[in-house]
Amino acid sequence: MKFKFDMPLPDQDRVRAQFIPRFVAKGIDLVIALCLWHIPGASGVIAAIFYLLIADGFIGGRSPGKMLSGLKVVRLDGEHFDYLSSILRNIPVALPFFLFIIPSIGHFLAYTVGAGVLIVEASFCLYNEDGMRIGDTVASTAVIFQPEKESEPVSESAEEEL
Repeated sequence: MKFKFDMPLPDQDRVRAQFIPRFVAKGIDLVIALCLWHIPGASGVIAAIFYLLIADGFIGGRSPGKMLSGLKVVRLDGEHFDYLSSILRNIPVALPFFLFIIPSIGHFLAYTVGAGVLIVEASFCLYNEDGMRIGDTVASTAVIFQPEKESEPVSESAEEEL
């Protein structure tokens, strides 16, 4: 399915990312966040939440999970994807981690409310016509399939110079 952007972009017809690659990419990012979470003290918790919020702002809209899955986040207005857009689109994903740190009832809230939010996010991604989850709608972003370009083949004239 082609994803049509409202604003003209160099590549107007981009392929919208399917649910399974997005799920795998987010899973990879969550594993990284959980590894950071286990750093002793409050620094691990802060690092995990910070990572989840800004991960999509790395390397032009590619978190490590998206990079491995060949996905990229783009803004619908055609502007450069930045950390603020990443924070806006990932607040729902980081919510269970925020809830987890509340004393006494944090574990319960993370496993109920937080899990509910993640299920709603996944449902929107799966059933929305454009594949946009709530975070994408809030930040005006979309996830597209765009594998990293392979290196250009060496031309014959370049080989002769070597």
